[in-house]
Amino acid sequence: MHSTSDAMKAREVAASQQIRPKAFVLPHISRTALYLTALVIIGLALRLWFTSVNAIDPRLSAADDGDYYRRALHFAVTGAYLDDSWLIRPPLHVFVFAALLRASIAIGDTSLGVPLIRAVQIGLSLLMIPMGYDLARRLFNAHAGLIFAALLAIWFPFVELPALILSEPLFLFCLLTHMWLLIRWRDAQTWPWLAASGIALGLAALTRSPALYASVFVFLFILLTTLHKNRESGQPRRAWIGRFIRLSIIFGVAMMLVIGPWTMRNYLVYGAFIPIDTLGPVNLWIGLHPDGIESGKRILAEMEQSERQPFVYSELARITREDPGRFTGNFWPHFQHIWKAQFIEDFLVKISFYTRPLRELWPLGVSGDLLWFGFTLSSLAALAMPLREGAFRWLALGWIAYTIFTVMLLHVEPRYLLPLWLLLALYGSWTIASISEIGRTLRRHWLNGLLAVGLIGGFLAIFCTYRDYPHIIAQGLQRERHHARGAQAYAANDLPTALREFQQMVDAHPVFIDGRIDLALVLIAQGRYDEAWQALGDRRVYRADMVRGEITRSQDKDDLASYYFTFAEMHAGEDVQALALKWLRPAPIERLMLGDGLDIGYLQGFSLGETVTLPSGEMQTYRWMYDRGQIVLPLPEPLAPGNMIGLTMASGLPEGAPLRVTFSNGNTRSFQVAGGQWHIYWLNVPAELAGQEKLVLRLEAPTFIPARQDPASADVRLLSVMVRTVEVK
Repeated sequence: MHSTSDAMKAREVAASQQIRPKAFVLPHISRTALYLTALVIIGLALRLWFTSVNAIDPRLSAADDGDYYRRALHFAVTGAYLDDSWLIRPPLHVFVFAALLRASIAIGDTSLGVPLIRAVQIGLSLLMIPMGYDLARRLFNAHAGLIFAALLAIWFPFVELPALILSEPLFLFCLLTHMWLLIRWRDAQTWPWLAASGIALGLAALTRSPALYASVFVFLFILLTTLHKNRESGQPRRAWIGRFIRLSIIFGVAMMLVIGPWTMRNYLVYGAFIPIDTLGPVNLWIGLHPDGIESGKRILAEMEQSERQPFVYSELARITREDPGRFTGNFWPHFQHIWKAQFIEDFLVKISFYTRPLRELWPLGVSGDLLWFGFTLSSLAALAMPLREGAFRWLALGWIAYTIFTVMLLHVEPRYLLPLWLLLALYGSWTIASISEIGRTLRRHWLNGLLAVGLIGGFLAIFCTYRDYPHIIAQGLQRERHHARGAQAYAANDLPTALREFQQMVDAHPVFIDGRIDLALVLIAQGRYDEAWQALGDRRVYRADMVRGEITRSQDKDDLASYYFTFAEMHAGEDVQALALKWLRPAPIERLMLGDGLDIGYLQGFSLGETVTLPSGEMQTYRWMYDRGQIVLPLPEPLAPGNMIGLTMASGLPEGAPLRVTFSNGNTRSFQVAGGQWHIYWLNVPAELAGQEKLVLRLEAPTFIPARQDPASADVRLLSVMVRTVEVK
């Protein structure tokens, strides 16, 4: 009986000890990780929002990013790397863009190239958020890390950068990565972190060469860190020398492994020692040229590429000997110009928005200026503090001084100041996170406190005297109120009201060319062409040239109109065809000739005009279409049943290309465009469109790259079909 009871108890114990399924438990996520995740999501949302309202396309840009894009596309298609026509530029942008463009070609959708570049740039800017947090945490504290991460996520220039200037986000990412890796080495004291930091700085130098010369600050950082570690460990005084030499070699070799192959390439191609580029010296000499920038460019354009850098160096040496004042003449004006409210400057002071969507983004821009003002003031207090973060202070001060000096020497451009604002945001985050502690420290160390007061007072004096910001803001608000009323009236075709409001807008800010453009468009709509011409004034911006083209076209001055339209389309750096469809109200026509410069306002999605010789010997103009195009014809008479559309086209491929045409009512027609010959293709107008006074056609065809089809071709554009004429019968 006893044994039976024991057996039952044993079975109960065994049953109670059976393995049961464990309940699912979420892994513990720290509050900091949640904050950083939220900041990354906010940063992504802001960047996507900016991209959605930003029409700037590197394929159309006349600035640096346009040059990088075009050379990258050539490299991706042909495998041949080309330098700029008159400068040797840093190459990493071209390599990265070419890899992404090559990926889009391999995928089979060449239109993905620019979105891929933008996606990578946005991804890099988002990676900076957690990296910036860890950098500030290691230097200062976790609260400073979160504040710095927030600035990286939401500050307007950091949000704008991936969409606006494709040539800068890569540099800023490499620079921050370099600094973060350097601090990781300081904390871990293992050489791979230091070598990785050297690689990152080398990559930064291959995007902007000043990073190479700033390596001297790193060697100072290594020296001071080595001395500090030597004192902490109690090693003999001379022990630090060997360690410093070894660490410097590790860093220097890692950096040169990145830069060296490019330097060797330059030597083999040009027979000269050019570590990275010729951009800095050439820009400096051009800026100092007594006859102006364009004159300096013309002189260099007549030389071989290999002759330009030696010539510029000799000229700079001569100026140093004979007229050193030319270097310092703009020092103080440039220094003042650094410490301005950048968005207010761009939005309310400059003569044009220069294609940037500043009006749509003003809430983010104004908050960005307020953040800038706050972290700049805070950073000056932090930089006056007694040393706490170690040798990094000297690295930061080196970069700050170097950035300010180069801008004073050359010219003030917001992107050149990014290292300055990056470091001031970092130090400003420390002050904001520890304001009471920093305040007590500065009061206790009166010399540091006096330095802080001097730095902050100097900044405020420059800021408040450089611009009359209260007057500028009041004038700008008045300008924008009149613009809003005028735009609403113009959209409603209330031309008298639009004219009155736009005139008051110009009166409030006379030098603002974009406002004068609005006024001129109303006058054009009223047929007052001479007054519209006078309203534009004499300042040349590309959007104004487009409006000048519309004025001269309306006055039947076709040659002059073609010049203005073509010049604007070639140099504006934006989609002039799309802008013209939105702004212009061209005359009704039944037949459109593409490529003659007079077709602006009727089409979108086409390349610049070209010329073809017909078998008869007659010269005709045409345009290549990209993957999608649109043609809008305002008609002198409404469409009637039985009308037909004639499209004179040819394919660039011998086998031809399929084309789909979509009418405004959604009806589609598909047919094969023959290759190698011009044909006119007739389409019946859908009966549902009878009575319409405007014909809208949307065209779509697969693209190809001529250079991939014909090795003898240097054309790396993404093209589909050629279109010569569109007519309605």
